[in-house]
Amino acid sequence: MPPIHDINWPLWLSTMLPMALSAGPGNLMVASSGARSGVRRSLRFILGLDVTYWLLALLVGLGLYHSLAAQPQWLWGLRVAGSLYIFWRGLRLLLRSRGLSAAPDEPLGFRDGVLLQLGNVQGLVMLLVMFSTFSPGTDAGSAVVLVLSAALIAVNLFGHLLWAGLGSSLQVLMRDRPGLLVAQNALFGLLLMAVAVWISLRGA
Repeated sequence: MPPIHDINWPLWLSTMLPMALSAGPGNLMVASSGARSGVRRSLRFILGLDVTYWLLALLVGLGLYHSLAAQPQWLWGLRVAGSLYIFWRGLRLLLRSRGLSAAPDEPLGFRDGVLLQLGNVQGLVMLLVMFSTFSPGTDAGSAVVLVLSAALIAVNLFGHLLWAGLGSSLQVLMRDRPGLLVAQNALFGLLLMAVAVWISLRGA
């Protein structure tokens, strides 16, 4: 088994950190949750995202992704389901901004994080790229898979907490300016709907 220290960590970090901080569906939902509920009440949602992604990283690293890739209908189904779920979440935010949704504004939970992450097929592709690019050999071994997966989740967790903190910082402004909350819901709703359409069209 190739040694773990053969991994090019500076290159890995310079590649994976921008991806973890980019405005994907997970980060947008985390920021929206932070703005509505604060960082602490967003932790269950963040854990749902990151625990699920860690398990997916292990599956991809251990080669089970190829079994999934051999069944394109499964990937297609995940992409469609994920796009619809992300679009629905965005639509709810947009309707709330227009006062058309009477649904209670409950904090996002662990299950919401799991569902959102399972529908993010592009995240699976990113995992495949990571392992094929940064594993120090064709047969990385379970230790390298564990280390790369743990490092990725640490970076993701940092990104999610940062986005939640940025969203939470808007709470003070929105307490005295309800129009900002309306604008924030509309902005995040439209962005999530656009991401859902992008995911769907990219996989077409």
